Amino acid sequence: MRCVRAGLALALLVPTAAQPQPARVALVIGNGTYTALPVISACLLSSHAVAAALRGVGFQVVEHEDVSSGGADAAIGEFAQALAASPGTAAFVYSCGYATSFNERPFLLPVSARITRPADILTQGLLVKSLLDPIARGGAGVSFVAVDAIPAPDAPPALYFDRLTPTTPDNLSLIVVSQSKPPDVPTPLAAALAGGLKGPQVQTAALLASLQQQLAGSRSTTLAAVHPPTTTGYLAGAPSPPPADAPTAATPAPSPPVAVPPEEEMNDVDRRRVQTALAHLGYYDGEVDGVFGPETRAAIRRYQHELSTEMTGHLTAAQASRLVSGQ
Repeated sequence: MRCVRAGLALALLVPTAAQPQPARVALVIGNGTYTALPVISACLLSSHAVAAALRGVGFQVVEHEDVSSGGADAAIGEFAQALAASPGTAAFVYSCGYATSFNERPFLLPVSARITRPADILTQGLLVKSLLDPIARGGAGVSFVAVDAIPAPDAPPALYFDRLTPTTPDNLSLIVVSQSKPPDVPTPLAAALAGGLKGPQVQTAALLASLQQQLAGSRSTTLAAVHPPTTTGYLAGAPSPPPADAPTAATPAPSPPVAVPPEEEMNDVDRRRVQTALAHLGYYDGEVDGVFGPETRAAIRRYQHELSTEMTGHLTAAQASRLVSGQ
């Protein structure tokens, strides 16, 4: 008995080892086997490829496939709890599936969705913003959200993904890619992500710029929304701080701006990106509609005034690239 008591006393004196918290948390949702819509095998393959790449760089992955409406809420709740347990952690979200819009708001469709009238989207769809909310509310650190959106068969022409960008947190990178006819292999976005998430270091701004460059030449995809981070960071392989006695290094050169063509060569996505960037900087408070009307021209002139350049109201390629890059 004395030995037992001594052992118990010793056990009480030895502190319990703290369970390590995940340094990185990701949510991956792939919806492919729909009840009332054609199967999207590409989304299941894509979600598996992205989840594997994230695990390869140290992410704890909350992975779900073919979720119902309730299943989507549960997956987001599980992701939010993981973020809350490790404040300041890096966060990543990838989703692939059918998308639509209602009242100028974009929605993702769970596999159980049966949309017989537009109002059904409100009760059966999932607001895309729901994927961003846990990051904004959970105190996440550097974050990245990527969405493969396949327009549903009866979806309206405009899905309004660009409406997400004005309220996107500064530390979050966002890319939404629309593809009407996905292949039977991982989507171009998923393939580019799987390649870009390989170590040793993955920086958010560099990853986003690489994705844009790779997808810009794709005829099968459309960049529906892009939000470069104001505050960039590392999803993997952050460089170690120098020793206290190390000499001070020179300030690193800023990341190169995202390439944007001159106005006469801009497409609708480019123009919306310009308007979104102007709104983010406080120069523009009009509608992000891809139309360069009087309000947009005035905002451009205000931006050019800050650059101490001629206020023409028309952006050069260099000015547009600098603006969209947040510089």
